[in-house]
Amino acid sequence: MWGRKRTRRERVDANLEAVEQTLGSTDRAHEGLMELVTATADEIEAVQALLGGRDGVPVDAISRQLEAALSTLGELQDVSQQYLDNRERAVAELRNGIDAALPWLEVLVEQADGMAEAGEELVGMTQALAGVRVKTERLRGELVPLRERVHAAVRAALGELHAAQGAEGWYGWQAELAALGDRLTALDEGRVVPTPEFKIGDRYRVVEREVATLRDAMARAVR
Repeated sequence: MWGRKRTRRERVDANLEAVEQTLGSTDRAHEGLMELVTATADEIEAVQALLGGRDGVPVDAISRQLEAALSTLGELQDVSQQYLDNRERAVAELRNGIDAALPWLEVLVEQADGMAEAGEELVGMTQALAGVRVKTERLRGELVPLRERVHAAVRAALGELHAAQGAEGWYGWQAELAALGDRLTALDEGRVVPTPEFKIGDRYRVVEREVATLRDAMARAVR
């Protein structure tokens, strides 16, 4: 009789140890995912800090990339909460015995596998965001002299337009320069979306060339 009781106790202990191991494994998967979520959120914040400076950085294009990342983080927060809820239910069911908790433990194991896969995808996303941050920082530096040059040309053109007031074609020049100013503002505010063939720097240079062409036209007309 005592031998039977000892065997049952050993069986119960073994079952409880298996449950603890299962919960430990799934908890590690959950904690690992949450660490990656935090790392991704930090990278998103680092990129966001580079936006909105009216320095030519393509805010709209970068913001679209960040929106996708933020959406993914929101979904993973939901996954995290679902895991915590199911874990709580599994622990509660243990009071009714291993068999009662088993279905919930199986759910946790399945969720842990899904969280591991999501973590791998999140690593790639975080690396991509780091690439966006590095490129954005580099672009800001590269645009400084170009932007200063274009803005200086626009200011000079405004002075020359004022000096040419009354000349034939003046209203056309005024409208053209205003349109160029609007395009320059759109570039500065990051509302222009770059393409692989036509980058932000290229668009600034186009404005610069058109301002130079306008200034030449005004200069010839007032001679």
